[in-house]
Amino acid sequence: MRRITGCLPLAAALLVLAACGDDGGGEAGSTTSATAEPSSEASAEPTGEPADAEPACAAGEPELTVTEAGAEPLTVMELAPSAGDTVALDMRVSMEGTTAIDGGPPQSAPIPAMLMGFQATVDEVTDDEIAMSFVYDKAEMESEDPAVAQSLAPIVGMTGTITTTRNGAFVDGAVDTSGLSPELMQAMGELDAQLEQLTVPLPVDPVGVGAVWTVSTGIDVNGILYCSDVTYHLTEFDGDAYTLETEVTQEAQPTTIEDATGSLEVIEGTGSGSGTSSGSLSFPVAVSGASAITTHLALEMSNGTDGGELVTDLTLGLEISPRE
Repeated sequence: MRRITGCLPLAAALLVLAACGDDGGGEAGSTTSATAEPSSEASAEPTGEPADAEPACAAGEPELTVTEAGAEPLTVMELAPSAGDTVALDMRVSMEGTTAIDGGPPQSAPIPAMLMGFQATVDEVTDDEIAMSFVYDKAEMESEDPAVAQSLAPIVGMTGTITTTRNGAFVDGAVDTSGLSPELMQAMGELDAQLEQLTVPLPVDPVGVGAVWTVSTGIDVNGILYCSDVTYHLTEFDGDAYTLETEVTQEAQPTTIEDATGSLEVIEGTGSGSGTSSGSLSFPVAVSGASAITTHLALEMSNGTDGGELVTDLTLGLEISPRE
């Protein structure tokens, strides 16, 4: 089983849709980054070299702060599913972006939308945690080219697990990638991060409609430290069903990453986005919504003899809905 780690572009889109997970198992959820995978340097097992300046945040347990409690009646939003509960969700992820090398004109290429589907089942509910299992039952690209459309087909049937607290904070997760090609294993890493982001971080204090809370954290993504702030606004809540509006801002901290092939210096990285999501306390993941996020990443890359600057701007959209 492969540990769910890191947060990649598609996870960033899902973050503003549904919420954030916590690799540390704290009471708040963690945020995701908006990096792209521009080269093999970024997708290898890098070692981050800290910059001279002190970072604006530190990787570790996220901090959830309630800034508005909302209107009466105030309720503790604790998840209360039952073992055996299931949900089937469909997701459509669209992407468009440009890449510029050494100050040249931005270049773009069509990126087919991804159509993903999975089923999740609640396996166990304790006083403190909720354990779920899931299976991918759909994975394809939106393309008229059959080879492209079915390029993700081996993902169908892959299984995994997710554990959250009763307040929705991500605790642990894993996915079985045995039998996948290296390329699809990298893709599964991104999908893992998306599933992590389906968990919804809820305050431990009582809140009502109009409540606002922010999750602030630093998270290490392939050696790059991102400072993220995610703000949640509870717009509807009837004691079970809820609707959230979400806004996220994130900033990469300057650093240098080195691996066997060369080095990569993070010059600048930012992201911002917003979205809405809906779910209920009867199930541990949000089940519908839409989001959009825009990211910008500037890198200086070197292989020891050659080097250059790469600037990537990416816009991601995501729609999620319960399967009928």
